[in-house]
Amino acid sequence: MLGSTSKNQEISKLLETVVDGGYCIGCGACAAVVDSPIKMKLDEYGKLCATLSEPVVQTSHQISLGKVCPFSNEGLNEDQIAEEIFGKDCQYHNQIGYYLTTYAGFVSESDFRKLGSSGGMGNWIVTQLLSEGLVDGVIHVKPCTPSPTDPRLFKYQISKTIEEVRNGAKSRYYPIEISEVIQMLREQPGRYVIVGIPCFIKAIRLLMKQDPIIAERIKFCVGLICGHLKSIHFAQMFAWQGGIKPGDLLEFDFRYKLADRGANQYGMKAVGLKDGEVIECISPVRDLYGWDWGHGFFKYKACEYCDDVIAEAADIVVGDAWLPEYVNDSQGTNVVVVRNIVIQKLIEQGITAGNLHLNAITADKVAKSQASGLNHRREGLAYRLYLADKRGEWRPNKRVKAQISHLSRQLQKRQELRMKLGEESHIAFQKAIKAGQFSVFPKSMNFLVLQYQLTYPSTVLWKQFIQKCKKIY
Repeated sequence: MLGSTSKNQEISKLLETVVDGGYCIGCGACAAVVDSPIKMKLDEYGKLCATLSEPVVQTSHQISLGKVCPFSNEGLNEDQIAEEIFGKDCQYHNQIGYYLTTYAGFVSESDFRKLGSSGGMGNWIVTQLLSEGLVDGVIHVKPCTPSPTDPRLFKYQISKTIEEVRNGAKSRYYPIEISEVIQMLREQPGRYVIVGIPCFIKAIRLLMKQDPIIAERIKFCVGLICGHLKSIHFAQMFAWQGGIKPGDLLEFDFRYKLADRGANQYGMKAVGLKDGEVIECISPVRDLYGWDWGHGFFKYKACEYCDDVIAEAADIVVGDAWLPEYVNDSQGTNVVVVRNIVIQKLIEQGITAGNLHLNAITADKVAKSQASGLNHRREGLAYRLYLADKRGEWRPNKRVKAQISHLSRQLQKRQELRMKLGEESHIAFQKAIKAGQFSVFPKSMNFLVLQYQLTYPSTVLWKQFIQKCKKIY
C-alpha cells in the first residue's frame, strides 16, 4: 500500500525523469494502473505521452507507477524478467535473449502470408491459440475510425473470433497505448494473448508482477521485432505526398506488398479525402521522401535509449527475415524465436501438418537478420548513453554500458546526426502543417539528411537522396 507522501514522491519522480526527460514511449502502463492519475494524450507532435490528469493529493492508486514503466529505473530489466520466466527451459544468446528454437519461413496454409506484413507468422500464432481454446481473446492493434477529437487510425482492441483476429493482421508503425484495452480486460474475465513491440511487452510483464488480475488473465505475450516507434506524422508524411493532407487521412497500410519488388521494397496504401472525395493512393515507399528508417524521422526519443530489439520478455517473437536468401521474395519471410513450450508444440504440429514452411536456423542467424537494429541499440546506444552522462542528464539505466572509445569519430557523428534528425523531423513537419505545404518539410530536413548521408563511405545513398529531392521540387 502506498501512503500519500510516497505517491506524491514517486509520481513527481516519474514525471521529472521519464516524462520531462522525453523518455516516455506512450505505452500507457502507468495509466493502466487502477485509479491512476495519469492519462495518455497525443502531444503537438503526434506522439502519445503520459499526462497528469488530476492533483496528486486526490489519487487513490495503490500500485507503484514507476515499477510498471519500461523506461523508469524502478522496475526489473529485460534480462531479469526473462530469466525468471524462461531461464529454466531455454538457452541464452547475448543478442536475442532466451530461446527454445529459432526458425525462418512463412505460413503456407490459407492466406496468412498474403495478409501479413511478412510471412504471416504473428497472426497465425494468435489464431492457433484462439482456435485451440488456449485463450479467449487476442489483444492486438487494429484499425479504427478517426474523429475530429481523436485523429488516431489504430488502437489496441480485443478480438474474440478468428475473423476478428485476421482483420488485425499487419504491422502498424504508429503510436498506440494499452490503458484503454487493459480496462476492457479487467471488465471481461478470460484468458488473453497480447501482441506488442518489445517495450510494450516489458510493460505488460511489469504490470503482471504488480497486478494479480492482469497476471491471471494474460496467458501469452507475442513480441514483434522492433526498429523504432513513430509518431502519427509518419503515415501522414507518406499520404501527403499522395495528395491526402494531414487531417484527411482515413486508412493506412504501412506494408502493402508489391509483387514485382523485393520484401524490403514494399509499398504504402493510403485512403483519405482529396477535394471532398475519397481517394486511394498506392506507392512504393522508396519512391517517396522519408522512407529510410536510418534517418529516424518521427522517432520517439525513448527509442534511442532502448536495448531490446527481439522482445526478450515475450513467449514468441516474429519479425522480418532481412537475410540475402529471403529478401528478394516479395511475399515476405519471418524469423521466429520461440521461448514457450506450449507455443513450440503448436509450431511443431503446424510444420507436421504442412501448414508452416519453417526451417530451423541458428540464434546467430536471427541476430544477423537484425544486424542494423542490434548495432544501433548496442554500439550506438553505448555512445548515446555516454553523451547523456556527459551532459549530466538523468537517463534510463540500460544493460549496455556507456562508452565512447569503441566508435570512430565518423561513427560518433552518425549517431549524433540520427538523434538530431529524429528531433528536427517532429518540428519540421509541424511547420509544414502550419504552412499547409509539404515541401516545407523536406526543405527543413535536407541539410541534416545530406550531412548524415555523407557519414557513409558509399555515394549510392546520397545519390538516391538527391534524386528524391529533385522529384519533390
